[in-house]
Amino acid sequence: MSNPDTAISDDNIAAVLSMCMYENLRGSNLLMTHLRGLRQMVDMRGGINNLPADQGQHLSENIVLQDLIHATCSNVPPFLIDIYGPILRDVRGIGTEPFYPQSPLRVIDTANFDGLDPQLQSSFQVLKDAFDGLEMLCIEAFDPDTAADEAAAFKIRRDAFWTRLQQSEKRDDTDEVPGALEKRVEEAVRLAATIHFRAVALRIQHGDEANATTIKRLHMLVRKIDRTFWKIAPYTYLWIQLNGGAASHNHPEYRPYFVSEIMRLGLSVGLYDWRPFRQTLASFLWLQQYLRRHKTAPMT
Repeated sequence: MSNPDTAISDDNIAAVLSMCMYENLRGSNLLMTHLRGLRQMVDMRGGINNLPADQGQHLSENIVLQDLIHATCSNVPPFLIDIYGPILRDVRGIGTEPFYPQSPLRVIDTANFDGLDPQLQSSFQVLKDAFDGLEMLCIEAFDPDTAADEAAAFKIRRDAFWTRLQQSEKRDDTDEVPGALEKRVEEAVRLAATIHFRAVALRIQHGDEANATTIKRLHMLVRKIDRTFWKIAPYTYLWIQLNGGAASHNHPEYRPYFVSEIMRLGLSVGLYDWRPFRQTLASFLWLQQYLRRHKTAPMT
């Protein structure tokens, strides 16, 4: 457009944002073209913090969300923001969160998974193991002296985590679906935890072929669970979808589903609860970045 002010209007930014959402779902390389255009438009407006966040527009959050989704599901650094260190334990009180906040990517203070809905109680140990696994990796990354002192203990804990996963493991190459909802949820958590364990303990990137059978089973199974179930633990569901989205990077037949679910969560829970939502995604992005840089497995 000849008029720069019109070219970078809210409406035009929203139009390009809509194209980003569409290309993100498709997994198209055109997304980067639109993100570059968005970045230029945002810079001309004085930066992302100068965009309106009232009247239900939430332009800045939506732009960042598309960048974060593309980064997690394509195993690349985000284009518009920097990756910062994970915050696994938030010091705020659990009552300050509008949604049940606990997940293997972030817990409130020292509450761990206290208050977990009874329908998820059978997954308590798996979720706790998954959080502990990421926390151990963070200690190795940020406090090597402590990690060296605790190396033997860490190996014992990781071995126990993997043993528990294997004890409950079913065949991942079957199309059979458990009849009971609780069993479907339990297996979905286990499958996500398997991908997660390979990442935090074996340092296997999510999109590795080692996860091919697991992601196929997870994609089939999680779609058999009514979305309304996850109102009891939206951040646990987000963790499942992030593992699925990252693991489906090389599987275009599965990727659109996981992208759409992460996007749906972002446009609902995320916009209402933006700081914790973004913080949770940031922990996952840090993990992916760490795996890109460190590929040597600590376990034997």
